[in-house]
Amino acid sequence: MATVLEQPMVGYPVELAKYAGKMCDADAHEWVPSELWVEMFGEVTRPFAELDFHNLKGMKNNYFKDVDSELQNSLNFRSAWFGKGPYAYGSYDLDQRLEWMDFCGIDKQIIFPGNLAINALFLYANADVPSFFPQITGDRRAYAVQMIRAQNEWVVRSQKQSSRLRPVAVLIGETPDEIYAEAKNLVDRGVRAVWFPSSMLPGGMSPAHSSLDRMWALLADSDTVVTTHVGNEAGFYRTLDWREAEAFKGFLIGEEIELDPWTVSTMHLPSLNFLTAVVTGGVFERNPNLRYAAVETGAHWIGPMSHYLDMWGWEAKGSALWRAKLPKKPSEYLARNVRCAGFPWEPIDKYITDNGLEDCYCYASDFPHVEGGTDSMHNWASRLAGMGDAITEKFFVKNAQWIMPD
Repeated sequence: MATVLEQPMVGYPVELAKYAGKMCDADAHEWVPSELWVEMFGEVTRPFAELDFHNLKGMKNNYFKDVDSELQNSLNFRSAWFGKGPYAYGSYDLDQRLEWMDFCGIDKQIIFPGNLAINALFLYANADVPSFFPQITGDRRAYAVQMIRAQNEWVVRSQKQSSRLRPVAVLIGETPDEIYAEAKNLVDRGVRAVWFPSSMLPGGMSPAHSSLDRMWALLADSDTVVTTHVGNEAGFYRTLDWREAEAFKGFLIGEEIELDPWTVSTMHLPSLNFLTAVVTGGVFERNPNLRYAAVETGAHWIGPMSHYLDMWGWEAKGSALWRAKLPKKPSEYLARNVRCAGFPWEPIDKYITDNGLEDCYCYASDFPHVEGGTDSMHNWASRLAGMGDAITEKFFVKNAQWIMPD
């Protein structure tokens, strides 16, 4: 099998050549460097831009213009897969991003927000916690909302550039009416994917509450993709002191998460909790065309989740009421409505063998974040090689087409 060094001018592994130009990427990001935030997102971001720029100076990667010009100014195998950070080729220039996608054989790509919105969500969920961005004073929660809206305006503008690009807007609201109004505003303006921060109650309610039904119906009827994603866990736990122990010190910090053992072992729990409410609360039963993606919280959990939900809903004593409310098994809703994108080191082949759900798992590059690894296509193609072309095609092409409809 070809190695990275044996294919320096090809953007994808040779075994994926038959899918070149058809593959779908379920997780990427824009990464506008913070010194351009005011220009790209507006004056409201200036206080946060200055703060983030100083934070980035201490990080060691391809974050600054003088690090490695090869990774910034030309497109080859090394720059495409080893270039990371806001100065990687195509990191924020969407014309370059389309070139990067062409080079890597990718047809469509979901593009999540970068550091502006991720940090704004941390502030929004923890505005009353002084240790979160103490430099931001005044009405901290209102300021976070302003930054999220600035990010969403960028999404509205950017989604017009190409139907191959699917930038994701952040969807928040304090009440069911407020979150519905924001969803309708985004949908009416052409946004095709929204991110529900899974650490927060949408509109202050359970995702399954009837007051949100018109919102779910709006998103389903408009083919707007519902997503959850890593990067907003603090509000779910309420405290992150669980990881304040000597055993968890000294580990790397990624773009969206800390990489200590406690964090990486629990970061999927908010997404699991949110999706459990959606499935067991009948949201997919009431909205059979709702498109849902659980992204970058690992893919290890969705298979076991399907087993224990089926056990409680269809096998446990006293589950007749479940079956009356949910005509299908929970695992059937997951297979039909949900797609899951994990990390390149995960044994997707084992997950499929152990749990089925071969229609759920999707390819994701996480470009240009370091958590996406290097040459992730090759890693996953190697794992799936023994499972046959049908599984490989589902993983790299067909499954993610559900969350990137034409």
